[in-house]
Amino acid sequence: MLLKALSVISLMWLPISHAEPSKPAVHYSVLAYHDLIDESDPALKSILPILADTNLQLGTGTHAVYRPQSIALSTLIKHFNWLKENGYTPVRFQQVIDASKGGTPLPDKAVVLTFDDGYENFYRLVYPLLKLYNFPATQAIVTSWIEMPEGSLVPYGNTSLPRSTFLTWPEIKEMQASGLVEIASHTHSMHKSVISNPFKGQQAALLSSTYDNGIYETPAQYRARIRNDFKQSAQLIQAKTGVAPKIMVWPYGQFNDVDVELAREAGFTHFFSLDDAHTNVPSDLEVGRLLMEEETSLSTIKEYLTRTFWTKPTQRVVHVDMDYVYDTNPVQLNKNLDALIERIKQYGVSTVYLQAYSDPDGNGVADALYFPNRHLPVRADLMNRVAGQLMTRSGVSVYAWMPMLAFNLGEGFEYVTDARTQKPSTESYLRLSPYSEKNRRIIQEIYQDLGFYSKFDGILFHDDGFLTDFEGPIGTGARTSTQMNEEASRKTQDLIDFTQTLKNAAGQYQRGGIKRVKTARNIYASVITDDEAQKWFAQSLQSFTQAYDYTAVMAMPYMEHEHNITPEQANLWLGQLADLVKRQAHPERIVFELQALNWRTRKPIPDAEMITWMNTLKKSGIHNFGYYPDNFIENQPNAQRLHPVFSISTEGQIK
Repeated sequence: MLLKALSVISLMWLPISHAEPSKPAVHYSVLAYHDLIDESDPALKSILPILADTNLQLGTGTHAVYRPQSIALSTLIKHFNWLKENGYTPVRFQQVIDASKGGTPLPDKAVVLTFDDGYENFYRLVYPLLKLYNFPATQAIVTSWIEMPEGSLVPYGNTSLPRSTFLTWPEIKEMQASGLVEIASHTHSMHKSVISNPFKGQQAALLSSTYDNGIYETPAQYRARIRNDFKQSAQLIQAKTGVAPKIMVWPYGQFNDVDVELAREAGFTHFFSLDDAHTNVPSDLEVGRLLMEEETSLSTIKEYLTRTFWTKPTQRVVHVDMDYVYDTNPVQLNKNLDALIERIKQYGVSTVYLQAYSDPDGNGVADALYFPNRHLPVRADLMNRVAGQLMTRSGVSVYAWMPMLAFNLGEGFEYVTDARTQKPSTESYLRLSPYSEKNRRIIQEIYQDLGFYSKFDGILFHDDGFLTDFEGPIGTGARTSTQMNEEASRKTQDLIDFTQTLKNAAGQYQRGGIKRVKTARNIYASVITDDEAQKWFAQSLQSFTQAYDYTAVMAMPYMEHEHNITPEQANLWLGQLADLVKRQAHPERIVFELQALNWRTRKPIPDAEMITWMNTLKKSGIHNFGYYPDNFIENQPNAQRLHPVFSISTEGQIK
């Protein structure tokens, strides 16, 4: 690797032609580097005289320690040469700000180079290269690390590093004064994890409330901790460099809307994450970056820079009842959780819809919750732990599966009633009326607590989100079909609007904030198969696909038919439903939810039949699907048998 570096370094001295930009760039890209591997190879000493003016010292005082996202010096040089050879122009971030305000447009193929954590080798190795190439860059420093006295140890994750590992204030001031390096904040002391639940689970300090000696940090305490940290970092950078920082670089790329709000209070205007799904435009205040590692190929960099990097993932979903995980015996609970994690990891699915409420009697109504909250009993504080382990150990996205209205809060609340009886329907879920301000406030607070005490990727709204033609605001007396359709449309939109309110309540504390929280909502199959059904449920496939990232169609043939049907009839019905869905909505926004249990017979659906269903959906052009329930304790359905057709790794195959 080091010998290869010699050849690429020599290229730096070849004349480089600078073509005039053909037109202003709409997009710009950001590459995120971290630590540099200090390569002490005797072969490199031969080129040191050539680079004497840069003070590039490779042969002395080196430390070949790989830290997270470390790259070799030769790799960085290879990247710099590739950028030049392919017409990319590194720019100062101030140029981006100026362009956003109507100033000089960015050059074509603009790139911002960033380096995180404030390692000393940035001054010793990277800074000379920046001068040599005339490449500007942004360096994000953790100010508490810089403030540590010489000779001390700096807390770094689960270990400590010598103070000499990091930059000094004089070095930082010199680089800032050069005009090549802009200093950003990487927080004062939030580049760490904190204990976030009773099981000693850890999450990013910026995202999670702390848990200590049986007590959670309150929302007010959380805000105060973050606010003080940001102010301290901003004040230190300005005092030591003479320049107030504009950029906050989120540790681990993780942040929420509260963090953004408090960073703005501290004077920051732009916020860097590690979102590589797309490139940026100058007006963006939240800036995505591609994380650079030694293994990051030039082709990957090219895909990101040319905005061909990301495609919408296929959804393969498993519904998990937390009631299956829960056990009063902590030993058995741990065994259940380990079994779930291992099953999901081996399954090859993308997403878990994780039940965040307790429903042991199976009536679809939340009697308790699996997270701390202000209004219902806590059966067990499990949501944050289980969701976190599914995301980290199994590598899946987790949606918090929650009721919209079906909360049993006891007396003193207005529940949805049937206009014919003035009582809650005995044939439907017990639901809080969404037209009561008291109810709406309490449900919002439940979702706020869900978001504050648990971390997840999205929300699945339960199938309790409906109002029949005799529920909610309706006309008196005989109503025409037109009147009933108008009522149904208004109620449909009312419920959609309420789910957006609930998403906002939960989303402010989630990774990436509200706009990055995905939503899915259950819809009854009959709404798709029967044109009159919107009146019966206040649901609409077309409206749902516009409002949510995914609409989860309850494609459960044995539940939809009043009488027993054969497996052949069930499969035929499923294929017909798939065709109807495709005519009404884009299939990429639909998830088919199959049934793994026949609730009429109380028997599991045979594995062979579920495989047939999945193949039928694939043949119909439906590739997003999953099932409910998943009995991971008894391996039903059999994960090994379903894997060839269900796993994402086998997408496109029909078995």
